[in-house]
Amino acid sequence: MKKMFLLLGLCSIVFAGCTKKDSAVSSVADAVTNGTWRVTHFSERTNNETSDFTGYTFTFQSNGKVLAAKNGVIKEGNWSESTSSQKLVIALGTKTDANKPLGELSDEWVIVSKTETKINLADDNSSSNELLEFTKN
Repeated sequence: MKKMFLLLGLCSIVFAGCTKKDSAVSSVADAVTNGTWRVTHFSERTNNETSDFTGYTFTFQSNGKVLAAKNGVIKEGNWSESTSSQKLVIALGTKTDANKPLGELSDEWVIVSKTETKINLADDNSSSNELLEFTKN
């Protein structure tokens, strides 16, 4: 009888320590079109530029539009996913100083990992060494 209570106690401790894991999604579109997102990491070479995106929220619409909003100002762009090549294409304008920081996101990104709440991307041009992470709000 004591062994049974000990076993039940151990099982309770083990299961209480389990947490819900973030579920993988079959495509980025399944995740990004639900809710708003923020940039939680952006780096180019060794420069961490994440703070450039503070205050921005991104809404990826199912019609291929992406809206970047900050302080009531909305910039519209486009996005698409290639499931065959595992790439996410974002177009938010040119990569010029006048269009920073949003232009920095305009690229073809290799999908490194994706869940319902987090998407990790890497520039398809390995020489630029850009990394991007979106996290769901």
